[in-house]
Amino acid sequence: MKKNGDNLKIIGHEILARGIAEDGSTISPFHMLEAARMRNRLFSLDRAFRLKAVENASAVQEKMVFINFIPTAIYAPEHCLSTTIELIDKLGINPGNVVFEVVESDEVQELGHLKNILNHYRASGFQYALDDVGTGVNHIEKTDYLQPDIVKLAREYVDGITEDTIKQEAAHALLNTAARTGARALSEGVERKEDLDMLAEMGYELFQGYYFAKPQSKPVRALEEAGGERCLWRA
Repeated sequence: MKKNGDNLKIIGHEILARGIAEDGSTISPFHMLEAARMRNRLFSLDRAFRLKAVENASAVQEKMVFINFIPTAIYAPEHCLSTTIELIDKLGINPGNVVFEVVESDEVQELGHLKNILNHYRASGFQYALDDVGTGVNHIEKTDYLQPDIVKLAREYVDGITEDTIKQEAAHALLNTAARTGARALSEGVERKEDLDMLAEMGYELFQGYYFAKPQSKPVRALEEAGGERCLWRA
């Protein structure tokens, strides 16, 4: 979502991966990734995730799409990412609307390797984002080196920010980092209007979270509430 004054507008969607068990229950990405690691099939799963996400992205039409990827599954970007890039081209998706997002749970020991992957994406016309900045492996100090197009403030610093000065300091720090590196700052995990309003007052313009919509099989075309400009879509 993007916020402009009191208006909210859907500007993009994050495409999420979920598995379906034999009993019809949902399997989280975490459990699928762990199973793939144990079987040395991480690259195959990551590739399947990316290709299916690209297929689903064709339904978005001229809005941004955020697609997660697993850096440690990619050993040579010019080879490993070729089928993904070819499919994007085949489906006529504007590369500039595609944002590849580093999965926060995947710790990359060699940042030079990750930078090489991200440079390959950017050279192909795509954008890239760092997820959950401020927690886990994507700390703010890495942003200077990786130079992402978008940095996402982690949900831990968004939920309840109106009542927590430490979270407010973290949100300000990310804004300053984004301004210094030329990235756009996005707040994820927004679930309460008061948190949304405070973040907007700080200077955030991009948001995503259950306050706007929950994950669903088809992209949201419009918000039920009156408004119009500051949100991200999840499908």
